[in-house]
Amino acid sequence: MKTMKAHPMRVYGAAALTVALAATVLASCGRGGAGANAETVASVTLGASDVTQAQTATLRAGVPLSGALEPKVTVEVGAPIAEQLLEVYVNEGDAVRVGQPLARFRDDVLRAAAASARADLATARMQASVAVQESTRAQTLLAEGAISPRDRDNALVALEQARARQALTEATLANAQDRLENSTVKSPITGVVSRRWAQAGDRVDFGKPVITIVNTSVLQLDASVEARWVRSLRIGQAVALTLSSMDADTIMGRISRINPTADAATRQVRVYVDVPNHGNLVGGLFVSGRALLDQVRNAVTVPKPAVRLEGEQRTPVVYVVAGGRVARREVSLGVEDPDRALVQITRGVQAGETVIVGPVESLAEGTRVEIAGRAPAASTPAGR
Repeated sequence: MKTMKAHPMRVYGAAALTVALAATVLASCGRGGAGANAETVASVTLGASDVTQAQTATLRAGVPLSGALEPKVTVEVGAPIAEQLLEVYVNEGDAVRVGQPLARFRDDVLRAAAASARADLATARMQASVAVQESTRAQTLLAEGAISPRDRDNALVALEQARARQALTEATLANAQDRLENSTVKSPITGVVSRRWAQAGDRVDFGKPVITIVNTSVLQLDASVEARWVRSLRIGQAVALTLSSMDADTIMGRISRINPTADAATRQVRVYVDVPNHGNLVGGLFVSGRALLDQVRNAVTVPKPAVRLEGEQRTPVVYVVAGGRVARREVSLGVEDPDRALVQITRGVQAGETVIVGPVESLAEGTRVEIAGRAPAASTPAGR
């Protein structure tokens, strides 16, 4: 019996791949003698994590952006007077409309001031009316020669003074009524209460916040990019974002503003992205994505680790499993999507083919391959 030399066994993959050594002994016997041949063929079993399928997907490449989404419109309603807060009509999370009462301050002092101003105005109007009569009478007496021109001029001066006092008291009353009306704080926008800064009974100083209202119909991303990317960005450019805190679909926005100056410390430029809210987003969520420079739909894609650069020319190569054997494919690359670590293959691999993402340093083309958990493939010529 003649024994043939066996090929060495090999182990591949991140999951400590198993090696199945299949030995086929071919023996033949004839009249007058007997002979035997033995041939041993190495077969590699790859783990499920060492292979994947080429798939079609939409790939996006562009300028990386990240940050927190915040409501584009935020209004902090401050105290119109320094006074005690009597009632607060809304709570955090309540929807409000323009002009809706939010809170009421103590207003007894303001009511008294308004009443006093109304009384002063009534007096001023009466004095102005008397001054008009006196002025008219002085004109008549002057014409009759009963008084001197100087007396007539004094009457005219008194009329102007009375009219000025009336105008002053009217302004004082208007101010008092405005302060009285503003003692009930009203919403300046339609939106949602995001924070209530004070409670009933608190004394709030003038200008201090009472209620914060946000309008979340449009959210805004305030992001910073390296200065080298600014020339690639423009107003209205589409931006694809994903929420890092939840499994959600891509949300789309557009660049609304680009800061004309770079930050002195970081040398980065601030970019503002408007994101329409369709009812499922809230402020404060962290997002990441890209301002789109290139987008390809229905692209044939493989994970980036599946692409190897070989030889002095750094030729891109993908190893596939075809007909149960390893096949080496030189490929042409397209768009790379760094966020999902996918690369477009424009030539060399078709969607649905099994590609190897595990180590291939010792895998020779034509090596028989079995994949753990799958039935062995029929042996057909590999390659293309």
